[in-house]
Amino acid sequence: MSKSSKRILVEKSEGKSLNKKLTLIPILALLIKIVIILNIKQSDGSIVGGWLGADGESYLKGVNGLLLQGYFSDEGVLSYWPAGYPILIWILCKISVLYVILLLSIFQSIFYCLACFVFMRSLTNSIPQPYLIPIALVLSFNPTLSLSSLVVGYESPVASCILFLVSIILLKIEMKHQQKLSVHVLFFGLIAALATFMQPRYFLTAIVLAIAWAFTYDQRRTQIYVITLALSLTLIAPATLIQRNVISINNPVISTNLGVTMKLGAGDSTTGSYRHTGPEVPCNRPNASQVNTDGDLVKCVIQWYISNPERAVRLFINKSWYFWSPWSGPFSNGTMARNPWLKVNPIVEIASNSQDGNDLVYKLVGKCISVLWVLANLFLLLIGFFYLYSLKGNLRKLSYLSAIPVLTSLVISAATIGDHRFRVPTMPMSLFLQVVGLLSLGQVLNRFAKATRLGKLP
Repeated sequence: MSKSSKRILVEKSEGKSLNKKLTLIPILALLIKIVIILNIKQSDGSIVGGWLGADGESYLKGVNGLLLQGYFSDEGVLSYWPAGYPILIWILCKISVLYVILLLSIFQSIFYCLACFVFMRSLTNSIPQPYLIPIALVLSFNPTLSLSSLVVGYESPVASCILFLVSIILLKIEMKHQQKLSVHVLFFGLIAALATFMQPRYFLTAIVLAIAWAFTYDQRRTQIYVITLALSLTLIAPATLIQRNVISINNPVISTNLGVTMKLGAGDSTTGSYRHTGPEVPCNRPNASQVNTDGDLVKCVIQWYISNPERAVRLFINKSWYFWSPWSGPFSNGTMARNPWLKVNPIVEIASNSQDGNDLVYKLVGKCISVLWVLANLFLLLIGFFYLYSLKGNLRKLSYLSAIPVLTSLVISAATIGDHRFRVPTMPMSLFLQVVGLLSLGQVLNRFAKATRLGKLP
């Protein structure tokens, strides 16, 4: 057997071994989570199977309304918040009402496992092999991201959808032929519709991704086809929510909380977080008997930003900081108090055990560590982005495909309220870039150290 034949066999063997590892990592994470699910119990010993998220009670209240009145329930929660996520839980209730939280945790965990598996498959022909295992480990075992699939909240399934969307695009652009483009766009549109159904703000993310995908093609006809089909399928979700609200509350809206949320994050003396301080933005109608609609509030807040550009910039900066703020500690700002990771986070334990521990976490030392933590995360994310961008080809495309969800989520947070919970759905992409950034930085440092030892530096 020739040396080239042996080399090919070795490469095939190594490739199979790598694929097995990339398959086993998310499956192992799934099995561990199932064990955790079966051990989440009430005080009486009965299995619950999950935890409530920030809006968990509201979602379950909406589910209760659907159980009592059906799909067109006029329960206020279903119109104030988007009804998509409660509707999905309601569908699971057809299997079991008593164990619906357990079923939800299992389905969300399986969905995330599949998303990680498909995403890693999409990377195998582009990302350097030494990067793949660390990426798979971080995506599968990051405490906050992985455990969020055990929480009643849209964050984990939307994160899974974003992984699928980026994977679909990457798998397609790596194909040398244009066959089955319709199938890929169909899957993209359906997954985008599912994400938008659960949380309509991710409509922007889906459409920007579709536009970026379209511009990977040279033919204008193909570009228009991808954007049109993806947009048409994604619009099914908001159209469904609007149609439900027209019948249930006689109001053609997706939800009625956007204006309220934007108003919380605006004002002369507030900080931009979900904890509003100071006077509210004046949004009174000329006729005091008329009530502001959600659309009126949105327009009012936008006008206030335009009229107060300096305050708007200050608030946008604050909200961006809150978006990246730590889960705990002195600079934590958001609605992640129910983050399952905080149940075992050693920092939380240190702060709660004694006054000295509390001072360590919440005073000068803790503040310095928190700032460094945020800056290090942003630094690694940028390093990862620019490293991929510098490699050109599909890796350059991957750089902006992975950055788009993070950036659009940050923009939406800046336009509404600053909340670190808003970054959870896009954490797969930010973590991916951070791992790439860390490993590429390590490579540069290793080369520098090697060159120093060999005396090749000037």
